[in-house]
Amino acid sequence: MSTESTLLRLWNESAATFANSGYALFDIEAQIVCMMVLTILFLKKQNSSDQTESQLIWSNMLFVQILYFLSEIFRVLIDIHVLPNSLAIQYTVAALNFGLFAFICLLMFIYTETYQKSKLLDSLRNKILLILPFAFNIVNLIISPYTKTFMYFSGSSMENGIFFPLMVFINLSYPVSAVILAMMRRRRMGKYERDNVSIMTIYPAFFLICSPIQALNWKFPILCYAIMMSDIFVYINYADSLVSLDPLTNIPNRNELIRNLSERLKSENVEKLYVFAVDVDDLGAINSEYGRSEGDRALILITNALKKFRQEEHECYVSRYYGDEFILSAYINDEEELKLFTEHIRNYISNAVIAKGLPYPLRVSIGHSRYEKYSRTETISGMIEEADRLMNENKEQRKFQSLWKRGRTA
Repeated sequence: MSTESTLLRLWNESAATFANSGYALFDIEAQIVCMMVLTILFLKKQNSSDQTESQLIWSNMLFVQILYFLSEIFRVLIDIHVLPNSLAIQYTVAALNFGLFAFICLLMFIYTETYQKSKLLDSLRNKILLILPFAFNIVNLIISPYTKTFMYFSGSSMENGIFFPLMVFINLSYPVSAVILAMMRRRRMGKYERDNVSIMTIYPAFFLICSPIQALNWKFPILCYAIMMSDIFVYINYADSLVSLDPLTNIPNRNELIRNLSERLKSENVEKLYVFAVDVDDLGAINSEYGRSEGDRALILITNALKKFRQEEHECYVSRYYGDEFILSAYINDEEELKLFTEHIRNYISNAVIAKGLPYPLRVSIGHSRYEKYSRTETISGMIEEADRLMNENKEQRKFQSLWKRGRTA
């Protein structure tokens, strides 16, 4: 028999098998579509210049998910007898499928914690505790043919072992913990940080909702669609952040500031709206003497101080306008609150410098403007320009006072 006729016979036999197994073709098509979408996302991330720690973890998780979809395809092909369905092969594919699922759950937890810049995984002890449940599952996969803890052979079929429910629970405990921790952090955050954390509650939630459905009927490929939609959601959020977030400080940039101020100008409290220009004094000198990387660290320190001020003192909006200038917007009720607002900003920055033990002074000049109807500060550009003007006046005044003090002590 020629090679061509042999291939034709195998093709016809496979086509007949798929025709008689209604679920198989639909299942494999679903897995292939999800693999293709995730492969595109994976390749785009590999070619991306943004290689932050969280994005690298997500990229690795995409690769593991693609392997998981591939194992699902092998599982279906064995079930419909397109591939050899000996008990050894069945167990190997089932164990590989479950192991990849467990790895996805673990990576999902690590990714959500890293994305939120959590300190939970900083200690070696916590890392070991995190890995132990996953290691328990992997060990059970390996020894199960002898101990019957995961799956075991019963005649011509495989049955679930005594630890199988526990192993499933351990896997799902990772995304459950990720959702709970994200929700707890979200409650403690200000309004403008919550959106950034909300995605870390939604991302594992897709997975958690669809996993039990998939477990009830493994021939219904809903989990692959849930994983695909979750990853698309993450990628869209990542793409949005490139447009709206400053890459160095990870706070809203100029574009997002304009959008936010546009919304605030339509609010009922617009008469109480203030814009603050916060400029770093002598950042050029820091860059010259200590290097630009130290200048970047100084900007990040000020950003963290402003974020802490927002969390603990005043729910203001913080953005990086350009270079060494930050723009804040807030609703201020009276002159006393206005005075405390600027004083506390300086105090938070000063405390951050002391805590960090910087070898150089780090101070800021602050100017502000208030919304006034029928004036130049009725518009976004007018408010920012007025805040900038007063900020520059404040900076010149501080320089003059510094020179005057030096002259008196000379």
